[in-house]
Amino acid sequence: MLKALSMELKHGFETSNANQVEIRGLCEDLGKKIDDLAGRTAALEEEVGELRVVVEENREQIRCLKEGETGVMAKMESLENNLRRNNLRLFRVPKGLEEGDLKGFLALLLKQEVNVEMSEEDIAKDIQRVHRVPAKMPSNRVRPRKILAYFRHTP
Repeated sequence: MLKALSMELKHGFETSNANQVEIRGLCEDLGKKIDDLAGRTAALEEEVGELRVVVEENREQIRCLKEGETGVMAKMESLENNLRRNNLRLFRVPKGLEEGDLKGFLALLLKQEVNVEMSEEDIAKDIQRVHRVPAKMPSNRVRPRKILAYFRHTP
């Protein structure tokens, strides 16, 4: 009986040793996996840090661009307003008075009515473009359309 008990104990130790070896192997595998995950986590944290820096740089660039856009918009509005200063609108000029030469008609009108001290040819050279404003909608009223002239220089 002692022999059987001894054999059983020996077998138990062998099984226990085998289980310990298996547990050690599993612990080593688990340790390797944890080390691998720790390395990947560190790499991801470093990448996230780099991305944060890039995001902050982009935010600063966007802020600078928005400030620049505000300045450009103000400058554009100023330029548009300056361009309008060279515009002249004439109201209630009956159609047909210009006889097909709106630029010549305007030069003559300015020479005679406004007493501009330039020749009609020089006035016509300073007129960059002149046209009648298109009608918005057909109407029953027979009101003449406005004449819009744009000058190269303020007359």
